[in-house]
Amino acid sequence: MPQTVEAIYHDGVVELKQKPTGIQKSKALVIFLDPDEPRERHAVDWDRVRTRKSSVDKWIGILQGKDLGDWRADLRAHLEEKHQ
Repeated sequence: MPQTVEAIYHDGVVELKQKPTGIQKSKALVIFLDPDEPRERHAVDWDRVRTRKSSVDKWIGILQGKDLGDWRADLRAHLEEKHQ
């Protein structure tokens, strides 16, 4: 049965953090996860985020007071009509 064991790779060597149970010899797959090196991070300008309108805010003014009906059913009917 497959087992997962955490390991660390360095200089061409894979070191297992624990010995797998019940396995003397087996094929193995190695998947390299993100490196432990810190990534360059960009600071978020929270003032800019708070003051900008979201895409939802932009649409609210356009859609306010409109009767959208059952737009999903209308779209479905249109697509079914198109493919007949």
